[in-house]
Amino acid sequence: MRVLIFTFNILIMCAQAQSQETKTLILSNQAEISLITCSPGEELYSLFGHSAMRVHDPVNNVDAVFNYGTFSFDEDFYYNFAMGKLNYKLGLAPMDRFVQSYEYEGRGVIEQTLDLDSAQKQSIASFLAWNYQPENKYYLYDFFYDNCSSILRDILDTALQGDVTFADLSKPDHPSYRNMIDSYLIYHPWGDFGIDLGLGLPCDKKPNYLEYMFLPDELSDAYDNATLNGHPLVKSKRTLVETKGLTYQWSWTQPIPLFWILFGFIAILSAICYRKGKKFIAIDIVILLVYGLVGALLFFLWFITDHTATANNFNMLWALPTHLLIIPFLWNNKVSKKYFMLIGCILMGSLILFPFLPQMLHLATIPLMLIMLIRSYVNYKLR
Repeated sequence: MRVLIFTFNILIMCAQAQSQETKTLILSNQAEISLITCSPGEELYSLFGHSAMRVHDPVNNVDAVFNYGTFSFDEDFYYNFAMGKLNYKLGLAPMDRFVQSYEYEGRGVIEQTLDLDSAQKQSIASFLAWNYQPENKYYLYDFFYDNCSSILRDILDTALQGDVTFADLSKPDHPSYRNMIDSYLIYHPWGDFGIDLGLGLPCDKKPNYLEYMFLPDELSDAYDNATLNGHPLVKSKRTLVETKGLTYQWSWTQPIPLFWILFGFIAILSAICYRKGKKFIAIDIVILLVYGLVGALLFFLWFITDHTATANNFNMLWALPTHLLIIPFLWNNKVSKKYFMLIGCILMGSLILFPFLPQMLHLATIPLMLIMLIRSYVNYKLR
């Protein structure tokens, strides 16, 4: 019954927002607008936390969470996701159900109630109700520039007509986007490697203090330090659900130790084969196939899709699509020797310049580069 009442009230709210006469969502004097910040979860998709906006009006029996982090899982989902054309949408949920879902996952929930007058509350609520209409609720998702968190920064600027001033919370070390997400990815080593592999040079841009707010925790801090017409934006802050937190556990199966073990194995095997004068083409086929497929994926993300953060990817210094093309020529000593000489030079230069590259490559790529460098040397000498 409570869900039915909630749904009925929301439908009334949206109908009011659609009305050509009012175009408003009418709130009572007791209504409150709050920022809801949820702590990171264990899964990769939830690792950066979440932000949402709460509209609570006890007089009208409305307690709704407007959530910009939902999407439709339809038949075109995988295609749109791969091509960088995935549309997210503004969702709506009862506050109690929203909190219960995060409590079940062991994730914390913090509420910051905003110090707004009736007109300002009305303005934000009307904007949210308008944005929830079917023709307005979808937006093209971008992890850094247009997500569930950054939108809630922009809503204040739009609905309150620029009266909110965010304090300059620039960090002394001027981190890049990659640095900022790395602080969360330490809990997901393979996710960290995959993201560092797929995201190119745009990820190494240093955002300003307004752009920090693509992360929910940064948005929460920004709200805490923001002012509205000279007075603090947040009038109260409370913890609705305590977080259980995330724990880090080291393992040999993580990318860095695993790839160094693989490097050691291939280095020993290559040394034995080199002393016997054997090229061991089978291992070269496997390495070139794997590296080439990775390179083809990076090429696809860079040149074919609409993903903005996957361009100019320096990982293609070692993961080249051309590795796939050279496989049929491994039995042609003249062609393959020249190719391995070229690849060896590129890898040697990349390793020497590794700390100075404009893109910060994952440390696990060092043993991967060394594997290919050793195989390039062996092939060059034995051909």
